[in-house]
Amino acid sequence: MSRHLIPIHRRNIISEPFSFLRQEIDKIFDTNTSALGITPEFEIKENKDGLSVTAELPGVSEKDINVTLENGVLTISGEKKSEETKEGETYYIAERTYGSFSRSIRLPYEPDEKKTSATFSNGVLKLAIPRSQTSKTHTHRIEVQKK
Repeated sequence: MSRHLIPIHRRNIISEPFSFLRQEIDKIFDTNTSALGITPEFEIKENKDGLSVTAELPGVSEKDINVTLENGVLTISGEKKSEETKEGETYYIAERTYGSFSRSIRLPYEPDEKKTSATFSNGVLKLAIPRSQTSKTHTHRIEVQKK
């Protein structure tokens, strides 16, 4: 029987125990990810121009990555292909995972799709997603009254 170890980041458990638990539960039930467990790790930051998205995709080639924007949803999908094994080789330890992956995130605003850019280097995908000039973000404050 093989053991599959999942790295646990202590900082997340201590500082945000419920957020960490939710993330782990979401990973188990994530329907966009293959059963093999390939899940790109994201970092999304917002600034005055728009969003900066970074996705870690170690072992994936840029030709095997597909990035789409549709109806305000960013989808990053692709495939991590296995290396060829030679006849006579036997695995001593096999912890690496291969297969297809897909992750979708709803953006908080309408993006300017024509100005969106993507670069890939050293297993890291970086996207710059500017806001559309026509979309306006506004907040409507609702007065809370005592009953």
